[in-house]
Amino acid sequence: MDLRKLEAFLTVANTGKYTDAADKLFISQSSLSKQMAQMERELGVKLFKKTRNGVELTQAGFDFYSYVRKMLPEYHCAADRLQMYREGGTYPLRIGSLPLAEEYGFANAFSSYWARNTSVQIDYFERSQKDLIDKLDRHKIGLALLRVDMLDPDKYSYVPLILDEIVIACSTKHPLSAREHVGLAELRNEEFILLEEKSDVTQIFRRACENQGFYPNAPLHHSRHRMLIKAVQNNMGITALPRRLVSTYLADDLAIVSLKQPLYSTLGLVWLADEPLTPINQKFIDYVCTDFNVNSGLEG
Repeated sequence: MDLRKLEAFLTVANTGKYTDAADKLFISQSSLSKQMAQMERELGVKLFKKTRNGVELTQAGFDFYSYVRKMLPEYHCAADRLQMYREGGTYPLRIGSLPLAEEYGFANAFSSYWARNTSVQIDYFERSQKDLIDKLDRHKIGLALLRVDMLDPDKYSYVPLILDEIVIACSTKHPLSAREHVGLAELRNEEFILLEEKSDVTQIFRRACENQGFYPNAPLHHSRHRMLIKAVQNNMGITALPRRLVSTYLADDLAIVSLKQPLYSTLGLVWLADEPLTPINQKFIDYVCTDFNVNSGLEG
């Protein structure tokens, strides 16, 4: 039985559907079904039983799940540590980031770390928050630069790095552009262009609007903030984004308006709470925290 089958088993167990698990693993549903059937034959027990909505673990499957969920992180951690003993070997650092490293200055911190640690083998990914969390859960990356406002503290540990204010961005042709501050209730009749619905920024903003008695009218969503800003510049509506994502553009046709009731979002480096940090991951976190004048709170 290889590690890929164990990772596939965890994915099926966590999603409860072969179709969803296959999408996450980037394999066909038939291939995944064959892997799980082969695993059941090798173990001599049924791991899953069918339900109306998909599959669920049998009692044997649940016992096996409890073991695999602990074993896989320990294996990956041990494998990473053993690489440090290889003669001339490189130390692995697998990290993912939201597509905003340049706007927040992380690109400089990351590149300066890599320049000073040439023995570290870097695997770097830029993805959405949902994709990065999935990679963390499946142990494809050890660290991720994410928004931490809505993370489950029992499942994820993190070091907060930057607190950013959520503001309104609009075209200089929009009436709001003449304002320094605006109340949320005044935005009731505006048309918004927002980040995807599952984005922490969108959820924070939407909940604040609902507390003011309205649901923001947002006919257009996009996963990338750069596309939202372009749409705002073309007078397609207004948007709510962290200030740093807007101010770095320095565009003459773009205005930033603060909210009278401030909203904030926090970026941080995130890892699985039940997975011990490798020395390389901890060293990287300490380096970035020093660069941003933040206390990591981690003990070496």
